[in-house]
Amino acid sequence: MSNSAAASLGLILCLLFCTLSDRSWSQTRAPKSPEEAQRLFHEQRLKDIERQAEFQRKAEEQRLKGLEQQKAARKMREEYADEAWQEALGVTAGQWQAIKPKLERIRQLRSTPSIDISVYAFGGSGSSHSESSSFSEGSSGGGGSAARGSYSGGSAGGSGGASSGGHYAAGPGGTGAPGVSQAGGGSGTRGASFAGGSAYGGGSGYSFSAGGAAGPVKKQVGDVSLGWQWRRPSLSMDADKLSEGDRACEQLLDALEAKNPDAEQARRRVEALRKIREQRRADLRETQRQLRELVTPEQETRLVLMGYLE
Repeated sequence: MSNSAAASLGLILCLLFCTLSDRSWSQTRAPKSPEEAQRLFHEQRLKDIERQAEFQRKAEEQRLKGLEQQKAARKMREEYADEAWQEALGVTAGQWQAIKPKLERIRQLRSTPSIDISVYAFGGSGSSHSESSSFSEGSSGGGGSAARGSYSGGSAGGSGGASSGGHYAAGPGGTGAPGVSQAGGGSGTRGASFAGGSAYGGGSGYSFSAGGAAGPVKKQVGDVSLGWQWRRPSLSMDADKLSEGDRACEQLLDALEAKNPDAEQARRRVEALRKIREQRRADLRETQRQLRELVTPEQETRLVLMGYLE
C-alpha cells in the first residue's frame, strides 16, 4: 500500500471515530432545560414500562406453554400406561379391558384402613431441617394405594435445594419402585410428609405434613422444635371423600382422645373397625379369585410377582 493511500485511510478512520464519538456524547449529554429533562425521564419511563410488559407477556407465554407440555405429556403417559401393562402382563387389548377394573379394585382393597402419626421438626434462622416420619398405607379415598415418601426443600429466602426420596406412587396397577412415579392410577399422597428450611442460613425454617400444618411443639432441642400429631384422613381430604374405613378410624381415635374415655364406646368402635377390615379382606380375596379366572397360568405368575395375587 502506498503512503498516500495509507494516509487517506487513516484520515477516513479518524473522521469516522470523531463522528461516532460526537454522536455518543450527544446522546449522553445533560439536558439543556428542566422541560427536556422531564421529557427524557418520561420517555425512559415509558420504555421501562414497555420492557416490563413485554417480559411479563413472554413469561406468561412460557408458563402456558409449560402447562400445555405437561398436559400433553400426562395424556401420552396415561395412554401409554395401558399399552405398557398389556405388554408387561402379556395380555390382549380385550383381556386388558376385563382385567384392569380388577387390578384397580385390588389396589383399593389391599390397603388397610389406619391412622399413623406424623413427626415433624422446625427451627430458627440458619437451621437446616429434616423430616422423620413413619408412614402407613391408607385408603386414598379414590381407589388407589396411598403414596409413601418424604420431601425436603429450601426456604423461599434461602439457598436450599429440593429433593425427594423414597417416593412410591401407584400406577395403573402395582406399587412403584423407590424414586419412581408411575403413570395413571389415582394414588394419594397421604403418606407423604414435607419439611423444609434454609440450607445455608438466612431464613426461618418451616415444617408441615401432608395431613396439615405441623402441630404443637412437644420437645425443644437447641433451636429445633420437635413434635408429632395423628395423621387424620380428614386433614388431607374433604369429609365426603372419606371412606368407611377412614371414618371408623377417626371415630376410634376420637374415643381414645376424649377427656373422659368411655371404654365401652372404644370397644364398640374397635369391633366396627375390625369388621370393616375383615370385609375388605374378604372382598379382596373374592376379587383375586375373579381375576384368576381371567388370566392364563403365565399371566397369573406375573400378577403374583407384582403382588396382585397370592
